[in-house]
Amino acid sequence: MFNGTTHHKGLNWVSFFLKMNRTRWIIALWSLLGVSTLIQLTVMRVLYPESITVTEVFVFPLGSFVIGILLLFMYLIPLFDYCAKFKVRKRLFLLALFGVVYVLLYVLMVVCVYALFIAGSFEDFREAFTGFILSNFNHTLKNYLFQIAIIYAYEFVHNLREEITRKKDLEIKLGVSKLQLLRSQLQPHFLFNSLNSVVSIIDENKLKAQEMLINLSDFLRITLNSDFKKLITLKEELENVRKYLSIEKIRFEDQLEYSISIDEEASKLLVPSFILQPIVENAIKHGFQGMSGKLIILIEVNDKDRVILVKNNGKALTDTLENHGLANVRKRLELYNPNGPVLRLYQSEDWVINEVPIR
Repeated sequence: MFNGTTHHKGLNWVSFFLKMNRTRWIIALWSLLGVSTLIQLTVMRVLYPESITVTEVFVFPLGSFVIGILLLFMYLIPLFDYCAKFKVRKRLFLLALFGVVYVLLYVLMVVCVYALFIAGSFEDFREAFTGFILSNFNHTLKNYLFQIAIIYAYEFVHNLREEITRKKDLEIKLGVSKLQLLRSQLQPHFLFNSLNSVVSIIDENKLKAQEMLINLSDFLRITLNSDFKKLITLKEELENVRKYLSIEKIRFEDQLEYSISIDEEASKLLVPSFILQPIVENAIKHGFQGMSGKLIILIEVNDKDRVILVKNNGKALTDTLENHGLANVRKRLELYNPNGPVLRLYQSEDWVINEVPIR
């Protein structure tokens, strides 16, 4: 079991590694500056041997590197994190103020290195300190500002990446919540309609009612075991539709005919599970309204245009407003393919057509 202390220590380790990632760029900078300074002094030693000793060639680059790393971990990063809690203007003011302090500390330590390893005494310490400040203040301040800029850049990229990750996680959670809501709406809707169909024929034909209940049981088991967040093959989806239509066929007998046409390649395409059942159910519900003849439902897959066509020859389309079932289908398609084509419902001669896009 994890307690609060363990979790807090874990966060501290994460924070530590993030700081290491942040500072490696500055360490690389100091390494580059140290190497360039070493090369510069080496060239001076070769061209003008009297102007600089061998000790000075190695002491200045190494000393600058060590001092820069010490100030980075002991001063600059703690200072930057401290200033992060203030507003922008105050934060920039404090960083500028502490930049002056950084220059003084850096020069002080560099002069100490000079006194210990080159001059061998602190007799001229004041003069060396003043001279170094006057000649190198602006260069040291630039180094400080450059390090701050690197940390700022890292913080910006890091925060941006976290924000993008947070938004993606939120979108995924929102999508899952919507799918769960749609599933909870779909199951009772279909169940009640199917049970009403059983009730309507149970007195007339008990054997057909029994067969319908068995088919309904199989269909509901598939529905309850399905993962609405995943895609399934079009072949599996059409098998589910066939089970549903077999239930309705028992109810309507010769008044209902259906045909499903699909080729082998198209059967491998992926679609959201149970995306077609509400469309077929809607076609039966509205197709029979005011109709005395036979209702024909055709399901065709256009692999070239990547659409599924659900046609019926029932009641002509007079109102394009979507009911609850079709609205759920549209929402689910938008969740799976937000910027893709949408569900289309239109009349073409004697056929009412639902056009379902395939991603």
